[in-house]
Amino acid sequence: MRKKKHPEHVNHERWLVSYADFITLLFAFFVVMFAVSQVDSKKVGRFTEAFSKAVGISVFPLPGDGLLTGGPEADGEPQTGNKLSDLDGLQDALDKLSQRSSELQGLQILKRRNELVLRLPEGVLFDTGEARVNGTRMPTLKAIAPELQRRNVEVRVEGYTDDRPISTGRFRSNWELSTARAIAVMTILVGEGMEPNRVSVAGYGEFRPLATNKSEDGRKQNRRVDLVVSAILPPEEGQP
Repeated sequence: MRKKKHPEHVNHERWLVSYADFITLLFAFFVVMFAVSQVDSKKVGRFTEAFSKAVGISVFPLPGDGLLTGGPEADGEPQTGNKLSDLDGLQDALDKLSQRSSELQGLQILKRRNELVLRLPEGVLFDTGEARVNGTRMPTLKAIAPELQRRNVEVRVEGYTDDRPISTGRFRSNWELSTARAIAVMTILVGEGMEPNRVSVAGYGEFRPLATNKSEDGRKQNRRVDLVVSAILPPEEGQP
């Protein structure tokens, strides 16, 4: 004889499990919101400025828009001006100087992302195959140097060549020639008062051409020295 099955006991308190899960998620949400509200807006601002400089695009609010409720002065300290003003001032100064002086004849000024490129074709500074700045063209660099020195900027001097191979007693490759030219320009900038810790050099040889090397005009464009100028970001708190 089979035993009679007792009806299953209905658990009327299962809703408490779902309710407890909901309360846990709600608690986690408020913890995250509290953490976000404690963000140091100054440090976030420095990060976004450095990030935008690196990638060349602005993915966060521009200076003056603010990241959190309360605006740019929420922490009681006014925001500093746009660091690109140093580059804009440099460009304006060189434009005006080139209009009233022949010293900057041949200089090209290009805006690239958050940098300013001062392009000097080979003929502006060097003789073909040489890494010593021609004495008659020294005034070009001497006119640029004071404008760089008086602004809060750093400069990367980049040397380039065309793809024609070079092999002399002094230079075994275009890499060596391009680097030697960059160093020669750097030496003059430092000699004119530019702080050495604000200048760096790079030599790219023929490997970053602007134009085709199949024509003389293209090779002429590729033989150049670029002064890549960028604004110096303020140091992190607690760092020198």
